Amino acid sequence: MTLKSALPYHLILIAGLGITGLAQATDPPIVISTGKSGGGYNTIGERLKTVLAEQDMAVQVLTSAGSVENLNRLEDPKSPVSVGLTQADALQAYLKDHPGFADQFISLGDIGKECVFIVTGKNSDIRDDSDLQQSKGHLIAVQSPNSGVAVTWEHMTRLEPAFKNTAPAFVDGAEALLQIKNGGKSSKIQAVMVVQKPMAKSTEMQVVLQNPKDFRLIPIKDWDLNDKLPDGSAVYTFEDVTVAEKSWGFDTKVDTICTRGLILANKTKLTVDQRTRLSKVMLLATSRVVGESEQ
Repeated sequence: MTLKSALPYHLILIAGLGITGLAQATDPPIVISTGKSGGGYNTIGERLKTVLAEQDMAVQVLTSAGSVENLNRLEDPKSPVSVGLTQADALQAYLKDHPGFADQFISLGDIGKECVFIVTGKNSDIRDDSDLQQSKGHLIAVQSPNSGVAVTWEHMTRLEPAFKNTAPAFVDGAEALLQIKNGGKSSKIQAVMVVQKPMAKSTEMQVVLQNPKDFRLIPIKDWDLNDKLPDGSAVYTFEDVTVAEKSWGFDTKVDTICTRGLILANKTKLTVDQRTRLSKVMLLATSRVVGESEQ
């Protein structure tokens, strides 16, 4: 057995980080703004807290409404938040209104693919994204206005204005699914939008996968959503996404669009030591922070 293999993982990480003492006593805690409790962003934030705590760094994790609130907190000089999680499309939209933030943030890493999933009732007249564009008077349930889901829907309507024929309703996904199940075609809410990692088991996705007789995922293929970031990379990629192992005859794949999740830091709110340690952690322990199966 080699010396490296015999050492606990956190000791190997400490050696890699070159840490010889405790964190500077004067350093403020690193405050991470994540997402709703139990959600994917919150889970990643808690993992990052665990890894940093092993290096004797003071860390706090805050829940939030999602990407937009995280970006607002990250930029706000009065907010203690120094690290935040967001979607690439949310960041692009935010920078259009807050161009000065571009000089304040640094990217700590890519936390994986996040795809758009739209759920409808099994008997709904909405069978693909074109039906959402032609719909009159129907609503699509979207997480709170400050969430990345809301940003994605807004960006989709900017790229394809016909999506505005289906208006957003800021309703919890589980509540909206219940309305769809009980109300059928008479329900004002006819669709629910979720943005998550392909195999993540959110409440909404678990309901869909466990109740294939009641719900289905619809494809999103409109090429007008083919937008580009300032660096030329795609805001959304068009993919055939696997959501789960096949069961109950449910189709495990759906054509949809995907963006990327990011961890950002406000470099003006961190000490040089904190920035150095954060950078090394994200280089040496990415799989622990992001999760081996989520990259």
